[in-house]
Amino acid sequence: MLRRDAQANRNRLLDAAERVFAERGTDASMEDVARAADIAPATLYRRFGTKQALVQEVLATFFGRLVELADQALAEPPERCLDRCLETVGFELAARRGFMHGMWGELAPATLVTDLEARIELLLARAKDGGGIDPQVTVGDIAATVWALRGIIHTGEQAAPGAWQRHLRYVLAGFRTQRVRDIHPGA
Repeated sequence: MLRRDAQANRNRLLDAAERVFAERGTDASMEDVARAADIAPATLYRRFGTKQALVQEVLATFFGRLVELADQALAEPPERCLDRCLETVGFELAARRGFMHGMWGELAPATLVTDLEARIELLLARAKDGGGIDPQVTVGDIAATVWALRGIIHTGEQAAPGAWQRHLRYVLAGFRTQRVRDIHPGA
């Protein structure tokens, strides 16, 4: 258990790290984080010996938040639960563009990623059962949707603000039973 001041420093470091990494991605340095937290670099290195250790801690918080948001989406009516989850994931990614770099994926906490995937499966099943999502839609389709959102946010958000939200609405409309049958008449 950390002393109260040590815990406060640790929290300040993690908050600063999340802001700095969200803004600058992998280009952010440990010194950038220490400066943003207004803490000496030595204090940062004492708490987190490497940038990788710090990134892993920040990602654990980020993925933990995504799991919580997926849980909240599960409480929505079946016709809204998948939409709500993907919308909130989109907002989280847009707010933390620096987390989208490929390097971060390798450092993501495997247990929380597995938990998030399980929630997505539950959301999809619930949406298929009572929310009008076509039975042909797969978890892979949901993953591809998130990848597409990441790409749109990363490359197009400045040129076309809100493009990821419009894209998501089109994709979700396409997931609806009638739309999929229109695209695949033999389905």
